[in-house]
Amino acid sequence: MQRDHVARARVLALGALIAVLGVRTAPAAQLTVTVQNSQPQGGFGISPVWLGVHDGTYRTFTPGETVSPGLQTLAELGSPAGLAAAFAGHGSQAVAGSAPMGPGGSATTLLDVADPTTERYLSFAAMVVPSNDFFFGNSDPLGYRLFDASGHFTGPLTIKIYGTDVWDAGSEVNNINFGAAFIVGDDATDHVAENGVITSVFGGGTDFSSYLNSIDGKATPYGYDISHLISPGDLIATITINAVPEPASLGMLAAGFAAVGFAAVRRARRG
Repeated sequence: MQRDHVARARVLALGALIAVLGVRTAPAAQLTVTVQNSQPQGGFGISPVWLGVHDGTYRTFTPGETVSPGLQTLAELGSPAGLAAAFAGHGSQAVAGSAPMGPGGSATTLLDVADPTTERYLSFAAMVVPSNDFFFGNSDPLGYRLFDASGHFTGPLTIKIYGTDVWDAGSEVNNINFGAAFIVGDDATDHVAENGVITSVFGGGTDFSSYLNSIDGKATPYGYDISHLISPGDLIATITINAVPEPASLGMLAAGFAAVGFAAVRRARRG
């Protein structure tokens, strides 16, 4: 009987040890990403947000250059599918949300990072709606580091997106009455090519004020009219990133199980 107790205790201790080793050596990491539309009532919406984690060499876009086909699809139609296809093979990715988020709306997704020792940097992009081809995103591939060289999560991280972070893709002529996405009665697939380059909406040298003013009062498909126009210091969205679970907490939990298991072995031997 005593041998049975010892054997069971050893199994418990071994399982706990495996759990500890698994926590310490597992290469993958899982993050929770929450995106909230921080606009006030009557403000702009945001499309589902594309998120990609890479080695720091993937550049989603470059200001002053022509937009890529994948990002163009996102900026004009709010669909991240093209950008996700273009990113395939560069790292881990996810999309937060399945439909545009109006003011106060939010979406949460799990981002599984295959190897955080190499996939250390975050890029993201989303359409700002309603518009013809406005979007936000980070052009600097090294702008947001999620993991250190050892693969340890450096967060939690909070990213605030302001009006100064909004870009015009330069791919579609800005006419809120023709081809703009998420306007009642407007067909987003209508397109008049602008053949321009990516330009900052605020501070890029181009005056977008008349276009923004033309959006005021437009009806959205979500039951409200636009009554708040974005400005340079306007908070558009907030992105928060956390580890799941916290590595330290998981490690302490596994270590606790290990201690219990080995204590059980000692007690079984004494009995």
